Amino acid sequence: MMADKEKPEDYWNRNIGEWGKFYLNLSHTDEEMNAPRWLSFIYRHTVMPIEARLMSRRYRLTMEFISRFVREGMVVVDVGCGTGVFTVELLKRGALVKAVDHALQALELTRALVEKTVPERSDAAEYLLMDVTTQPLPASDIVLAMGVTPYVEDLAAFYGNILPTTRILYCLILDPDHWANRVRRLIPALNVRNLHWFDQSLTDSLLAHHGWRLMERRPFASGYLDTAERVPRGSDVSRGITTPGGG
Repeated sequence: MMADKEKPEDYWNRNIGEWGKFYLNLSHTDEEMNAPRWLSFIYRHTVMPIEARLMSRRYRLTMEFISRFVREGMVVVDVGCGTGVFTVELLKRGALVKAVDHALQALELTRALVEKTVPERSDAAEYLLMDVTTQPLPASDIVLAMGVTPYVEDLAAFYGNILPTTRILYCLILDPDHWANRVRRLIPALNVRNLHWFDQSLTDSLLAHHGWRLMERRPFASGYLDTAERVPRGSDVSRGITTPGGG
């Protein structure tokens, strides 16, 4: 869907500042989409308000994850760091953070937010311009990947460069069986951000292939939020899976 239109890094270099307003529930109607002008207008005035509310919930759920798992001194990789919202929160909790993005503009915005809000922790942050589908992440305790896989074409390559490097993964994935994504497949013009989706069975098989298991899978919006962990040697890969209701 994306190959003949625009590279993800080009899209995000143009739009990351507007996208970051989602977390603040502000207007973000300056976002430039890969769609005709009339369709972009309709999308901005119908779908975007819903997206803004969902982003607020996504922020809350991610903060719950951070509070639950992140401890002082841990190394945490924030993949798709965007404007740095979660990088800052991780730094506040004493983590050593590696902010990763394939859009230079995102890294610059993240660095600026860190230096503005937690300047005393700026030495604990590192900024890495990377494409995680082709480059392995540095070693860490935890990886956050929020809003990244919808722009990834090859989930196997993406996970192959993440799972061997860390112990816990928190990741959002779009579900092809959700009605909204079925509509996007049926009418490609409605896929204004050139999104990608991956079946849960594929995700599960990739986790198992790398010796990982689900801790929790939570339905969210048109996808699912996974919390997964590397399986200690001698443990049962199948244990530990829970599926709470939508967040």
